[in-house]
Amino acid sequence: MTAVGVMLSACTTVIDERITTGVYQGEEYEIRTRTLQGRDGPFEHSSAVFKGATLVCRIDSPGDCEKAAQHLINGYDDRGFNR
Repeated sequence: MTAVGVMLSACTTVIDERITTGVYQGEEYEIRTRTLQGRDGPFEHSSAVFKGATLVCRIDSPGDCEKAAQHLINGYDDRGFNR
């Protein structure tokens, strides 16, 4: 298989996106859950987002996305991300 074939077979399409917001220590963050259509069918991908940085999380694991957001927020200061 050529490199082009590998790249095309790895493509996915976003078929749905849900965004929820939360607040931690006065800072607002998002949890994005996307339903993607892959070669083998649809699947979900979730991430915590803060100031443009993302961290993958498991939406089906209680508190995991909130912990990811906390990690992002705790690693940010006036100079940007430091952890």
